[in-house]
Amino acid sequence: MRFRGPAVLPVVVLACAAGALPAAAVPQARGGGPVVVSTAADGTPADGDSSGAVLSGNGRFVAFLSDAGNLVPGDTNGLADVFVKDLRTGAVDRVDVAGDGSQADAPASHVSVSADGRYVAFDSYAGNLAPGDMPGAWDVFVHDRATGRTEVVVANPGGIPGNSYDPVISANGRYVAYASYRDDLVPQDTNSGIDVFVHDRVRGTTRLVSVFTDHLQGTSTSLAPSISADGTRIGFRRMWYPPRGVAAREPRAPRPWWFYVHDTRTGKTVPAAVDRDGGTLGMPASPTTGLSPDGRYAVFSSPSADVVDGDTNDAADVFVRDLAAGTTRRVSTAADGTQAQGGSGRGLLGAGGRRAFFVSAADNLVPGDTNGASDVFAKDLRTGAVRRLDVAADGTESTTGTYEVTADTTGRTVAFPHDDGLVPGDANGHRDILVVRTR
Repeated sequence: MRFRGPAVLPVVVLACAAGALPAAAVPQARGGGPVVVSTAADGTPADGDSSGAVLSGNGRFVAFLSDAGNLVPGDTNGLADVFVKDLRTGAVDRVDVAGDGSQADAPASHVSVSADGRYVAFDSYAGNLAPGDMPGAWDVFVHDRATGRTEVVVANPGGIPGNSYDPVISANGRYVAYASYRDDLVPQDTNSGIDVFVHDRVRGTTRLVSVFTDHLQGTSTSLAPSISADGTRIGFRRMWYPPRGVAAREPRAPRPWWFYVHDTRTGKTVPAAVDRDGGTLGMPASPTTGLSPDGRYAVFSSPSADVVDGDTNDAADVFVRDLAAGTTRRVSTAADGTQAQGGSGRGLLGAGGRRAFFVSAADNLVPGDTNGASDVFAKDLRTGAVRRLDVAADGTESTTGTYEVTADTTGRTVAFPHDDGLVPGDANGHRDILVVRTR
């Protein structure tokens, strides 16, 4: 990820400290099978489950959540914490801590990391991490791994009710987008609902981005932000509410979600998921959505057969929308274009929109897929080549499947959670974070 702007935060490459444990470099299995990275610095397996992994843009650092208490010395809070692993040196850093190193008194839930791994954004229910941190509510924080400082992005010294959560951070760590129940962050927030905001850490300003081009806010819930590398494009999902009369007659009617992208430079908001006729596409609950690092491409999943021609598989697929050209293509297909015989989701894109990654329950995307589980796939959108990534170096298939995936900017380093059995020696009985090099 890269950033263009008037004030750029310092960029450094770090080898983070890991207490008294000697760091062991993570094996570089380029082109081979995955390796376990949710370990202590000396390679000790985690004694708890790990999930929610996010790779830095440069592919060197992986941030993740873990219940483990043995990844760093002094972890005694018994809670889900945020860790960063240096894939080059093996060093591990716990980042949901106060500036003096005090442990969080409540768990964290989501994590995002800057391109160089220096800045880590996360949400936490803790009330002891930074001045202005309100106990008993979810708040958004940024930890600077160079200085050890943790700052609260959404300060709440007055104790105003409302949670802020699900942060994503720009490549240089300047911009943080997040969802919030708070209605006091900007004057124009009048809908008393969940909205998406972006905070400029340099200027100290906050902007409401879940608005239409005419700046109208609407009454719908907005959440699940995604962010371009330079922080100028913010994707978000908005729930559709029927007119009050319809809602009264059909109180249990499904509420579809719409996917939009807001450009902070122009103020324009455009639908990022549309049907073949150009109409805004309503998606079922919890669709997966995101942006490419350059902000040009949007990725989403939908079971709709009306997004592209020839969609007859009656399953959720992953689509990529070129916001500049106004075109949409389906990417969760086999190399020859054969439709997936199972649902696909969790799509994400590398730089330039060339490489797509997703999970799929389909067994016909690559030869030899017989495990009957959801797998992780990489697709080259230029050549159409598809590769399954959650297989051992000897070709052994996953037996439990996985449902998350993350990649660096280039798409050469990919991480996902997985249970035991895919990596030789992985027998800790917990879900770990695995990393595989695509080339």
